[in-house]
Amino acid sequence: MVSQSANYIRHTDSENTPPVARLSVEPFKVRTGIQGASRRRRALVSGGAHHPRHAIEHAKKRKGQTPSKSPLALRMDVPTISRDVEMGDPTVSKSTASVSLPRRLPRSEITEIPMSTLQAVAPELVHTHIDYIREGLECLGPDMLRVLAGIKAEPVSNVLPKELSMIVNDVSSDMPTHMFAVFSSRQPAPARRRVTLFPAHNLVFATHCANLPILPTSTPALVECAGQEIKVPVIPLCIPSPEVFPQLSTFLYTKRIDHLLASLMPLPTPPPLYRDDPTTVMPLLTQFAQKIADTYTVKTLLLHIAKVHGTWCNTMALGIADERLWCALDTAWEVLLTSLAISTGQPHLMTESA
Repeated sequence: MVSQSANYIRHTDSENTPPVARLSVEPFKVRTGIQGASRRRRALVSGGAHHPRHAIEHAKKRKGQTPSKSPLALRMDVPTISRDVEMGDPTVSKSTASVSLPRRLPRSEITEIPMSTLQAVAPELVHTHIDYIREGLECLGPDMLRVLAGIKAEPVSNVLPKELSMIVNDVSSDMPTHMFAVFSSRQPAPARRRVTLFPAHNLVFATHCANLPILPTSTPALVECAGQEIKVPVIPLCIPSPEVFPQLSTFLYTKRIDHLLASLMPLPTPPPLYRDDPTTVMPLLTQFAQKIADTYTVKTLLLHIAKVHGTWCNTMALGIADERLWCALDTAWEVLLTSLAISTGQPHLMTESA
């Protein structure tokens, strides 16, 4: 097993850095503040409205679809370059390869969060409507994310432990309750598994992921000051694309469409593409796709398409039904497919399959 820590876990070379001094917070700030925070309904300044029109439009289109049906696929011929070196005479031969991509990213049937999942992590909130809990978490999520950024975990050997010690350097919100040991479901069984560790708050994932297994009970540790050590249970989490799990995890804490798109797209996405009615922004979408096609190679476009597709695979595997998340995925997918079609000289494929 090859293990590594997530980007927002401090590395061992920061041991001599003095911890950030912060005032201690009241116990379980997140859980006790959920209902009060949820009443402060707010539109995101940079992240779009709570119910983006793009997401609603796509939801309407998909309402009558059967999830088991295979989505319409686009076949594009993309250029490949091979180098043949013989007798000191290098030659470059250009050819094409066929790439098949779904025209749209299908959704599974929206699944309600099992009551047993919430009961296991926060029994005191079991009678609170889950939408209120999510709205409260949206207000408190950035502070919780900062706590995760201040975590420094101890190294892991070849055997995954049941518990892991970590040093806390930010006490502005609740402490993480678990450490996810994330690995790929696509790795061959005999292969040495690559495992990445991500500290997490059980309430955030339990209220968004319908397919998440019931997490073992773990109450946030009470930390008085920065630099204190805590222990949390380690939970193996098998998903299709671990490499893009940080983007999805961060979104669940912040609900920022703009930040998620910035992590998936090669250029900043114009806000009207995910805020306005999709029937009115097609000229802007085409213009933005053209700019990307003019700036980046086909290889780079395929790398970003793989990021979006990987995030979609993780979303499906975890059973997340957040409309803003789907809005971001729909927007990114439409733009990148259009860019790829333009770059390969096949723009007609997008209009023919619309």
